[in-house]
Order: sequence, then structure tokens, then C-alpha cells
Amino acid sequence: MIISRRQFMKYCTVAAGAIGLTTTDLLKLEKAFAKETSPFNVAWIAGQACTGCTVSLANSVYYSTIQDLLLFNDDAHALDLNYIETLMAGTGSLATGYADITQAPFILAIEGAIPTADAGAFCEIGMLPGGPTMTGVVTALANHANCAAILAIGTCASFGGLPAAAGSVTGAKGALSFLGSTFRKKIVNIPGCPPNPNWIVGTIAYILANFDGSVNLPNVDNLRRPSTYYDQRICNNCDRFIANKDNFVGAPTTMAVTVPGQLGDPNINKPSGYCLKKAGCKGSRTKSDCSWRKWHSPGALVGGVNWCVGAGAPCQGCTQINWPDRFSPFTYLR
Repeated sequence: MIISRRQFMKYCTVAAGAIGLTTTDLLKLEKAFAKETSPFNVAWIAGQACTGCTVSLANSVYYSTIQDLLLFNDDAHALDLNYIETLMAGTGSLATGYADITQAPFILAIEGAIPTADAGAFCEIGMLPGGPTMTGVVTALANHANCAAILAIGTCASFGGLPAAAGSVTGAKGALSFLGSTFRKKIVNIPGCPPNPNWIVGTIAYILANFDGSVNLPNVDNLRRPSTYYDQRICNNCDRFIANKDNFVGAPTTMAVTVPGQLGDPNINKPSGYCLKKAGCKGSRTKSDCSWRKWHSPGALVGGVNWCVGAGAPCQGCTQINWPDRFSPFTYLR
């Protein structure tokens, strides 16, 4: 999987403001791509996952399509996404044989939780270094001398997520919980179920832009999440909350509501839609920029058209640690 220098630089130039890159960052990024070889290989491995994080990345069209990001190969200076099982064409030994990523500095991207019960037998992902179990592969790659950074993509990889919910027998863990505090300064969590594609690409772009022979990670909060994307609560920029914080679902409103106030009605987006707090919205306990970044851009340079709360679905807190059990549990143990 190849990203050409020209295409990636074009992407980052347009995307700079939204993904947190300054003009200085872009100059650093261009300098990194001026070298004859890529500063990093990237290996994306998936454990207990639904592949939603990969699909989210593949649906990126705000600044560039997935073809622009991954499939152009018209420049000798390229970023090599060396292994990503869902999007790569190779299968079997053809795929795993190509995944010789440890010969140069590489970024380890982990999608999905890491099952620890029964010596990792609940998830086998093939004959990669340390394989076939997910636990063995993560351990081998994370401990390799050339592993420059570890990105936990999605809530399952970050904190355990759904596979670690009450009732699970797999012993599912997030990357930091599995690897231990020794790796804390090397790990960046990008939670979300799934995370916005801009959060993923923006974090990788920051690392590339600020690579000076050693890895410089973005500023993170106490949960190791990039502060650029997770620094304020959902309610801070939610039009439903700002306009109707005293008018919850089912309560009278003095505003002119032009469409029926039914949960799930995509037409009650903003600002006349009811606040969904009493419908179970966890926005006041959740940190991410979903409420202004939004999702599903229809094309280049057009902002996202909607998001969970805008579409009438209460926020479930999926970017937080201990989700879903402390936010929207789906199993109950008596």
C-alpha cells in the first residue's frame, strides 16, 4: 500500500487546519518526504475488532479519497503502509511475507482489543512476527527495537471496548493495559467506535511532520488521547444543547420547532431539535470534537453533514474509558 509524496503532501496542505498542522509542521513534513526512503513503515494489525475502524478510514472523502491516500504510486518518495489485512490485495503467505516491517523504523497501529485468556487462543491473526496469536504479535512488534510508536485505533484497541464488556470470557484488554506502563510514552490512543478518519490521519501526519530522527508524539490527555481531538466535551459545541439545554425530549419548548420532535428523525438536526439528555445522551461525560467536526462529508472541502446526536441518537460515550459498561451497558450480570 503506497502513499505518494505528492498526494500525501496535497492532502496535508488542505487538511492542515482541521488535523492540527501548522505551516512549520508542513515544512517539516515536506522535508521528511524529500528523503529517498520513507521515515516509517506502518503495520496495521487487527485483533478483536469489527473492522469498523478500517472502514472509517476507507470512507475518508473530506480532503481526499481512499484511492488518493493509499493507491497512488507515481512518486519514488512514498510512505509505505506495509500491512493492513482488510485493504491489501495479497492473502496468505503473499501478505504475511510482505509484512517484513522490522528492518526500518515502523509505526505499529493496533485495531481491536487484545484477548489474553487461554494464552491468547481467542484470536489468531497469522504468521506475523510473534504469531499466530494477537497477543504474540503485539508483544513481538511492540518490543522490537525499531518500533517507533504505537497507535491504538478505536476504543477496543485503546481501552478494551465491546470485547471487554461485562460477561466477556476472552480477557480482552486495550494496548496500554496489555503492554504495561513501560510503553505508556510510546502509545497514542485514538478511541471512538469507530474514530473519525480525520483523527487517525491527523495523528499519523503529526508524527511524520515532527520526525527529526526521533519520534515526537502529539500532546495527549491523561488517557493518552491527542488533545487536538479530545480536549472538550460533546456538549460544548452541540447545537441541540446550546439552543435547548432546558428543553429536553418530551418537554415543552418555546422555540419554533418546524418538524416533529421524534427520536431518530434526521430532520431535527439543529438548532430546533430537542436536547437528548433525558433520552440517555452521555455528551456531558464524553470528550471528542464530534459535535463540530461531524461525519460523512459528501466530498472535498465540504464539512461533515451529521453526527450521532444531530441524527437523533443520544451520545453513548464511545470515546471514553470503561465504555460500554459505565455508559451504555448491553449486558447485565446478576
